[in-house]
Amino acid sequence: MSEITIARRYAQALYEAAEAAGRVEQVDADVAMIQAALAASRELRRFFESPVISREKKRTVVEKLFGGRVEPVTLRFLQLLVEKRREALFPTVVKAYGALRDERLGIVEAKAKAAQPLTDDEARALAQALEKMTGRRIRMDVEQAPGLIGGVVIRVGDTVYDGSVRHQLESLRERLEHGSFLNN
Repeated sequence: MSEITIARRYAQALYEAAEAAGRVEQVDADVAMIQAALAASRELRRFFESPVISREKKRTVVEKLFGGRVEPVTLRFLQLLVEKRREALFPTVVKAYGALRDERLGIVEAKAKAAQPLTDDEARALAQALEKMTGRRIRMDVEQAPGLIGGVVIRVGDTVYDGSVRHQLESLRERLEHGSFLNN
């Protein structure tokens, strides 16, 4: 069984346990905090990835680091990962958990590349327009792409909306070359 499949199963178990306990938002925050701790500490990642360190020692560290700071559901989940020797999968489980949560909440990730930095109001308006187009809630990630002459290119899932000046010019050139502008 692949690592991704295993991670998805664990992520689903965590989400269902959080949902059953009515603590989805708190578990979301716990997962983000633990992910940040692992990202910030190479030693902590290595500690959990090491097959040499005993499960008992890892359980003790989990309890000391996260006991009282995370929801009981999250703590039990971390202890389960250690018990099943799956603690090295935590970063993959986190990604799978986020994707599952977003799917259940109807949230889709959108990546926008703009020629110029967008103001908060422009980014909000863009997200609202995409929500109307897709019928789903949008989580927007905007980055500046100096290679664009102007406009914006947006990817929502597998769909790309290209509103860049370069794309508009290419479309105009094609229409002029093929004489299709005469039919409009």
